[in-house]
Amino acid sequence: MKTRYAIVYISLLFLMLMVVFFFVFKKATQSKNKELLINRYVELKKGTNALLEANNRNFENYILNASYETDLIKAVCNRDSNWLESNFLPSLSNNDIDCVWILNTKGDILFARDEGKATNFLAIKKETLINELAENPYKNFYINFKNVITQITIAPVDLSMFSVDGKEGSFIYLVFGKKYNEIALKNLSDISIGSSFAIKEKTVLLSDSINTADNIISYNYNLTDFFGNAFATLESSKTLSEITTYNNYFSKYSLIYLSLLLLLGFAYYTFLGAKVLKPISILSKALNTKDATYLGSLKVKNDEFGNIATLLDNSFSNIEKLNTEIELRIKTEEELKMAAVKLETATIEKIRAEQDKIAKGDFLSTMSHEIRTPINGVIGIANLLKTENLNPAQHELVDTLVFSSNYLLSILTDILDFSKIESGNLTFDSVQFNLKEICKNVVALNQANAQSKNLQLILNADELSEEYFQGDSLRLCQILNNLIGNAIKFTNKGDVTLSYKIGKEIGKRKIIEFSVNDSGIGIAANKLDSIFDSFSQADRTISTNYGGTGLGLTITKKLIEMQGGNITVTSELNKGTSFAFILAFEKVDVEDYCIQKYQRKNTILNLEGLKILVAEDNSINASILSKFLSKWSVKMDLAQNGNEVLIKLENEAYDLILMDLHMPLMGGEEALRKIRNNSNANYSMIPIIALTADATSETQKLMLEAGFNDYITKPFNPDKLFDVLEQYSTKFA
Repeated sequence: MKTRYAIVYISLLFLMLMVVFFFVFKKATQSKNKELLINRYVELKKGTNALLEANNRNFENYILNASYETDLIKAVCNRDSNWLESNFLPSLSNNDIDCVWILNTKGDILFARDEGKATNFLAIKKETLINELAENPYKNFYINFKNVITQITIAPVDLSMFSVDGKEGSFIYLVFGKKYNEIALKNLSDISIGSSFAIKEKTVLLSDSINTADNIISYNYNLTDFFGNAFATLESSKTLSEITTYNNYFSKYSLIYLSLLLLLGFAYYTFLGAKVLKPISILSKALNTKDATYLGSLKVKNDEFGNIATLLDNSFSNIEKLNTEIELRIKTEEELKMAAVKLETATIEKIRAEQDKIAKGDFLSTMSHEIRTPINGVIGIANLLKTENLNPAQHELVDTLVFSSNYLLSILTDILDFSKIESGNLTFDSVQFNLKEICKNVVALNQANAQSKNLQLILNADELSEEYFQGDSLRLCQILNNLIGNAIKFTNKGDVTLSYKIGKEIGKRKIIEFSVNDSGIGIAANKLDSIFDSFSQADRTISTNYGGTGLGLTITKKLIEMQGGNITVTSELNKGTSFAFILAFEKVDVEDYCIQKYQRKNTILNLEGLKILVAEDNSINASILSKFLSKWSVKMDLAQNGNEVLIKLENEAYDLILMDLHMPLMGGEEALRKIRNNSNANYSMIPIIALTADATSETQKLMLEAGFNDYITKPFNPDKLFDVLEQYSTKFA
């Protein structure tokens, strides 16, 4: 019972304190609101005066500056209305000036402009105006005409100060007007932020006010006429809505709060007695007597005390639940361990996949270097032979050798192409080519293979079509060779025919339709959809009987589609197969083609005076480089590894370095780093061109990032080599 009474007394005391606090706080708030209104009135008055003074000052400064404008005075004196219209009037609108008059000392108007026609400045008698201005030439006053109040400012101009009129004492008056219309009052309100402005015209001028009931403050600025008499006021007012809102909010919700507090107090007392004090008494008896029979009335209740009673009566049941939870946690831990093992396995597989990718890249890089290096010698010798004085038959043989070796090189890059296609890094060149010549060379290249099987290899060309186009001719050769090679491989008797014809024109490009037809073994209808898949053959026996990896058609299809074309296939078992594809190439004028083709041939290539250092450990490649450089009058020194490069740079000055990447003792990349890190600027800034048989895009990107100025892949193109030497040598810049 003591606890119950204590709760009642504390609740009543708390309610009394809340009521007293409410009235004290309300009184203090009213006093604070009045003080705040007074402070805000002072701020409003100062702010309004400052705003109007600044506004008037800007107005007067413009007029004062205008009174010293020589061009303006000249225009007025010379009656130059064109100058005033085009130069003077635009400046008025830029400075919020609505009207202007220019008067002489007799009061005559020399120039006038009143945009709104709302102000009649001449309502003041001319004699009064002139007499007043004679005594006080600078005037600032307000006038009211047709319910529009306008601020007028007058400034005199002494013409003797200017060359337009030499008579001493000769004056004109500049009269400017700014209207206090709705737009001007709105602009003042916008600038003041929170205040509103209005013109009040009353016989009894308004006074300032502080309205504590509505929380409104106002300040009135008197407007005087030409004679200094106040006839209206410019009222600036501000409503402190936040105070009104706060007071209303406080009064409303304080009453609601006190009412709710009373209800909650009564409810709290009733609830506390029935729900807390009585159950605590029962629990106390049960714990003191250790008799669970006291808990019977509590166990049926669905509240905290019922839960406590149930827990005390069912301890063994709770222990069993605890054991079940422990078992569940053990099972969860085992599942987490299994998930961790799976995650570890997946991580290991991912690492292995990344390692396999790295190993694949290393293999491709090594294969590219090891195979392309000897081919570099073949192509280099063939290119050297082309520069010799050969008879037509020899020229034809050398051209065939060059074409065949380039095709061999393209076959070796098929694997690299497949890798580039998968990674999206394959690029296409754009060169001018003779379509008929390309097709003839492809047929000639495959003629021996066809003859060995007693097959006829036929070229069915569109004789009336254009021959000269621009695009990637090497990729076109690769596509045609893949299709013709497959046709010969799977044809035992009959013929293989390459046909092409020129289709419709789209812009500057021509559609060319190619087809390769054979009389071979054919392809089953249910296998046609899979023949373009990677590493796939139409039948498992094909690989055994005919060889091949199944990459050729995959690369062919990708090369066609990446150039915007498409390929289709039709076939019948034991009757033959037809592959048809279309590509679009840009047309080239025959004259432009011939000029480009023979321009380099007829140009004397000369780099006399250039001295370079060649770092190359392969004697054949070094010999071929030496012969080309000798033909171009280039002086060359040879180094077989990076150490020799560094030694020669210490003793000789070179214009450029051609650096192989793979060399014994010290490779090209390590030598590059040591050269670039040298403190001697002439030594470290020398142009270094990488020579590499590794044609992978990753290697080429890494070479440029490492600090090489450029790179040339082996087998190198002599024209490309000449252009690079010419580009990076300062002697020919």
